Amino acid sequence: MDVSYPFTAIVDQAAMKRALLVNAVNPDVSGVLVRGERGTGKSTAVRALTEVLPEQAVVADCPYRCPPNDPDRMCATCLTRVETGEDLPTETRQMRVVDLPLNASEDRVVGSIDLRTAVREGSHRFEPGLLAEANRNVLYVDEVNLLDDHIVDVLLDAAAMGENIVEREGVSVRHPAEFVLVGTMNPEEGGLRPQLLDRFDVVVDVRASDEVDERVEIAAQRERFDADPEAFRATYRDEQRALADRLRAARDRLRDVTVPEALLRDASYQALRQRAHGMRADIAVERVARSIAALDGATAATEAHVKEAQYFVFPHRVEGVPEMSFGQGALSMGGDEESEAGEDDDDSDADGDDSLDTEAGGIPIAEGEGSYTVDRTAIDPTKDRTMREALARRTPSRVDVSSGRYVRSRVTEDVDDVAIDATVRAAAPHQRRRTERGRRDGLVIEPRDLRQKIRERTARALVVFVVDASGSVMSGRQMMETKRGLLSLVEDAYRARDRVAVVVFRGEDAFTLVEPTRNHRMARDAVSQLTVGGNTPLAHGLVEAYRLVQRERRRDRELYPLVVVLSDGQSNVEYREDGDAKEDAFRAAALFDEDDVPAVFVDTGYELDTTPDQIWTERKAERMKRRRFERNLTLAETLGADYLPLVDLPRDATLPAEREEIEGQAV
Repeated sequence: MDVSYPFTAIVDQAAMKRALLVNAVNPDVSGVLVRGERGTGKSTAVRALTEVLPEQAVVADCPYRCPPNDPDRMCATCLTRVETGEDLPTETRQMRVVDLPLNASEDRVVGSIDLRTAVREGSHRFEPGLLAEANRNVLYVDEVNLLDDHIVDVLLDAAAMGENIVEREGVSVRHPAEFVLVGTMNPEEGGLRPQLLDRFDVVVDVRASDEVDERVEIAAQRERFDADPEAFRATYRDEQRALADRLRAARDRLRDVTVPEALLRDASYQALRQRAHGMRADIAVERVARSIAALDGATAATEAHVKEAQYFVFPHRVEGVPEMSFGQGALSMGGDEESEAGEDDDDSDADGDDSLDTEAGGIPIAEGEGSYTVDRTAIDPTKDRTMREALARRTPSRVDVSSGRYVRSRVTEDVDDVAIDATVRAAAPHQRRRTERGRRDGLVIEPRDLRQKIRERTARALVVFVVDASGSVMSGRQMMETKRGLLSLVEDAYRARDRVAVVVFRGEDAFTLVEPTRNHRMARDAVSQLTVGGNTPLAHGLVEAYRLVQRERRRDRELYPLVVVLSDGQSNVEYREDGDAKEDAFRAAALFDEDDVPAVFVDTGYELDTTPDQIWTERKAERMKRRRFERNLTLAETLGADYLPLVDLPRDATLPAEREEIEGQAV
């Protein structure tokens, strides 16, 4: 019994519903991405779409649902049957939504050998995967931004070519894989891989309604549906049928819809003016505008249709433009105002507790939020350089898990992920002897033939920044460069697509400013608004970071963590009752070395802290600097970390004071 929520019963979210319908009208539109916070009806809307999707003619006995009257889009088997004069059996089926789970293996997505047939008959027969099911249907990925990279690569290849090519385990298969890709995601969980984001012709941002009456109506609608789904659905049956008829008519009308050349030229001009990447924006505007016109019952796209298409197509392909005016008013939903409000919401979330900002006389970090490109070899601990290569450069690492790409096989005592091709090859030479013993039912496989798959998966990385925000870093240049260095490292983590977390210590304690996230913008905003002041509880900061790493390791045993401590090494708050502040800091540092947690100690005071020069004589100031340098070297050694002065952090730009000195010498 179908108990999906009716599509026409969804309150508000006009842009999301419009985007989904546009993709249902025109299969050539390369998918839709819906971004929004939790509880905004993203998944509900996508799954509700199934009931109103149009019907289509298919070859009845084809696993790929080939179109019976279009040889160019047929699989090899159907095409051969047509060429030999066979009349293909046909039937009408409704399009459907095929779910791609986040934990789906590559075998499940692209297809693999039919294990039952291989064992019973000793032959290699292809078992179609999710891409085969999705052909001429909708492929839905919830939390698409969390999809493993190797699955993303498969989707990109299939989307680009319109077919799935499988060359593995003794099988060579090509079959059509033309699907409408629909993804949903929560931006708080991080961004989407740029190559995949560009594949979505339509992107729409949604947020919960801020109208009291609408929120009350949404809650009441859901309550009625949960109480009696069938009765609720019956009240919307006529609206559902009318929408399905409208979609069917739009698909039939689509081939006759045109877009005036003048409107296309204006759209291309807008793409150039806004510096949209590549040519996909121009192509997508034409496709989406035609779809919108067909949906509205028109045979020619109007300026309003093109502007609405730009609203969906341009923003995610344009960088450095804070506000977009495309399509304003076309949806009667105030698109830009909503985007700005969503950004304000992100900023308020990143602020954290205001009490922390004023704690210990905290003051904002100095201005100068400019960052610089960091040499990717800068954060590369010698303790485990192989681990960091997998971490920072995101090179694949071979792991005994079932979610990575199958690269080879091996003999192992306990086999829980069978490599079919290698197992069949191992069993083949023994078949004559085994069948002579009376076992003649297909391929005979014994336990010693089993081979384990070795898979390759990009390392999951977490960079934890431990930041000294105490009064000891409040000298002007040190404070500013600490902030610039941290922002630069956060951006470097973004380029490496690592998750980041930020732990801050100041006053009498430490706290996690940013929980582990892929939302690097949120981390950058939080760092930008960080305040400094008070005592220096270094031990507390190290313990807080250690606990965070341990917690994340329990959640993901394959995690590769890296701890980056940005501090001048001073400590004046004891962690233990009646303890010693400096001794406690070294005790906490030793925890990372004992647990083999890669770390880097970035000395924010070296050549930046001018306090000794201001307080002591020149000779005594030099001795003080030497003692601090030696202490920080020892602290880094205790951490098992590399020591790196902030001023030596490899960059493409010089520090402001260094630039002034260089310019002065040039004069």
